[in-house]
Amino acid sequence: MFRPLLVAFLATLAVSGQTDLDTVRTRRLSNIVGSSTGAANIALWQESLLPNATWADVDYTSGCDASPSSWPAQQHWVRINTFASAWHGGFKNAANWTGDPTLRATISTAMAFWFNNDFTTPACLDFGGESECPCGTPGLWNTNWFSNIILIPTWVGQVCLSLGNSLSISELTGCTRMTGRAYNTLQTGIHNVSSITGANLLDIASVGIDEGLLLGNATTVADGYAAVHGDLVFQDAVKADGIRPDGSFGQHAGLLYNGAYGKDYANDVFNLEICAGGTQFQSGNASMDAFTTLLIADQWMIFRNTITNVLHWDYTVIGRNLAQPVSDKNDAATLEFNLTQIQVLGQLWESGEITSFYNALASNGTSVNPGPVVGNRMFYANDYMVHRGQNYMITLKMYGKRTLNTECVNDQNMLGFHLSDGAVYTYTTDDFHQPRFNAGNEYQDIFSAWDWNLIPGITVDYGATPLNCDTASKSGIQPYVGGVSDGVVGIAAMRYDNPATRAMTWRKTFFFLEGDDMFVMIALITSSTTAPVFSVLDQRLHVGDVLVNGAVATTGNYSGVSSLWHAGTGYTFNASNPATSLSLQLGPKTGDWQAIGSSSAPPNTVDVFAAWLAHSDITAPVTYAMYPGTTQATFAQKAQAQPTNLQVVRNDGSISALLDSAHNTAFIAFWTAAGSTITIPSLKVGVGAIQVKSNGSSTLILRMDTWAVTVSDPTQSLTLPLLLNFTLLTGSAPPGWGAAKSRAITVALPVGATAGDSVTAQLP
Repeated sequence: MFRPLLVAFLATLAVSGQTDLDTVRTRRLSNIVGSSTGAANIALWQESLLPNATWADVDYTSGCDASPSSWPAQQHWVRINTFASAWHGGFKNAANWTGDPTLRATISTAMAFWFNNDFTTPACLDFGGESECPCGTPGLWNTNWFSNIILIPTWVGQVCLSLGNSLSISELTGCTRMTGRAYNTLQTGIHNVSSITGANLLDIASVGIDEGLLLGNATTVADGYAAVHGDLVFQDAVKADGIRPDGSFGQHAGLLYNGAYGKDYANDVFNLEICAGGTQFQSGNASMDAFTTLLIADQWMIFRNTITNVLHWDYTVIGRNLAQPVSDKNDAATLEFNLTQIQVLGQLWESGEITSFYNALASNGTSVNPGPVVGNRMFYANDYMVHRGQNYMITLKMYGKRTLNTECVNDQNMLGFHLSDGAVYTYTTDDFHQPRFNAGNEYQDIFSAWDWNLIPGITVDYGATPLNCDTASKSGIQPYVGGVSDGVVGIAAMRYDNPATRAMTWRKTFFFLEGDDMFVMIALITSSTTAPVFSVLDQRLHVGDVLVNGAVATTGNYSGVSSLWHAGTGYTFNASNPATSLSLQLGPKTGDWQAIGSSSAPPNTVDVFAAWLAHSDITAPVTYAMYPGTTQATFAQKAQAQPTNLQVVRNDGSISALLDSAHNTAFIAFWTAAGSTITIPSLKVGVGAIQVKSNGSSTLILRMDTWAVTVSDPTQSLTLPLLLNFTLLTGSAPPGWGAAKSRAITVALPVGATAGDSVTAQLP
């Protein structure tokens, strides 16, 4: 579909005598035209333009009454952009409009409407609705600065560049007035924005670069690219916006946003760097390294809806945009990447990693897991872990002292307070049933009908925290939030203290294992309210039978439960633990998008599966296991083998430890600042147990076949080396242990920007 982009780019490489500015301009115009849409509507839109130069079906509501989240008036410029691309030439299915004088006249008329009604009070740029630009101030403006500084100026810059030398003096004046004041905010700042960073910075710089290309001003273009490259590096500060050293993307001081803002950032980089390749404006190695790291990380966060064959971002990484339906064609609807741009940049930078990323996304497949990425990865800068198998993907979002839980902006995501309380999304491939279970479709358009106190994976004092926009966003309180990963398996641990109410605390550990298992331990729950305490298993679309202890079940409460299975995912429980019971809620629910966000979409009805554990005794520790991407029969086999394969060594809030005997691996979370000591039981009769001692809080994976240890500091605060001592107790030595009674190791943990990252070492 976007093959002409590649051809056009390669063609510019062969043109001799072009200046760098000419080269960038040619490529930029190719990009603008190639990404334009609406060719089939040109005649209709031209004919339907009213005498006052507006369209009857476009909502021009401005000022305080305009929608702040997605200004409908932008459609005026969207249509002009389609016209301008067609008039410029090279627009697919619009060749007959190239250079058409009637179309050019229509463009002038439509542009003049906006320029003549542009706001003249400068403060309306970023003070809309305040005393400097009160409601009722004339002109086309929005209370959301984004519309005035990025949204509309971006369209204006593209249109004006496409029209080039055909612009009249008044048109050029209007163009540069709107693009210039937007670009100037990189110097003046934006009201109520502490600093311009990340996607916003690149968007604004892009507006300035388009203006420089229009005016033939190489200095402006160079300055714009300098601003871009100044941001296109690893951002090391806690809660920093932009690309973090682990490849996660931060925005709004502590939020994970590889989708949405991070996606916009990446698209800006694709556009800018493809245009700049081989010129004085191209990026250096530091920027290339940072961006490549971002794309590699992105691949871990993408899943395929196998029902629709559409690639999506994990809902965790699109932030508040989760509160929009697919029909809004926003971040929940699709990946919103131009795959050909990824291919071109990979070739331009001679990057095998970017090319592999392109190949993974472009390949056809039937799995929710596109491409070859399998294993475990901890994104320590944003408290996020991903575990991927051949036919499933599990994501976990936590937050602590160094991150935020969520945000609500312009009424988007009003109920999202619990979205990072250990939220777990599970996407599974169904190769076993026709029609398929919701393979990658598990959560699509369910959010309007969600019970937002039952977000998958969380432990919650149900209804005890008010859910509203004003109080949705909070920074965590506890520093012990993080995890360790050796690339294959991982541990994530979260110490929770409700920052809104301070009425609930708990310690929770998630073990992501080989054999396609996730094991969860919960300990030290406290609650000072009378609200019931639940640990949520899932809340997703319901399809097919739900089986409790192997028998078909319906909505209700169940005690003494050993297993639950639904739509390719199974759970096992300790049936002898009277501290919890299982609750199921199945059936249709009608959702209201306006109750959770700013979408104008109509109500939708979805069939919901919700399952949770009710804690009747919060003082008792609880465990459960989850088996994704499995048939009922295979799950039954795994459940039967679990007592042999998985052993809870300890779960008391001081230490959380699990032994995976099937893979000869021990997992330990030391919760206390002083560390502690634990004994890993022997796997064989006559072989000695191993005592593990740590002098600090840490998470640890011990491979007892190779005696490799992988460790991290979830608090990201240890400054001294971590001392680990492994001692063989009574009995013979296990294979590979050697003759020593004790084996000690000192681990220099990462500090600064990479604090919280995992380190692997070999026992001496």
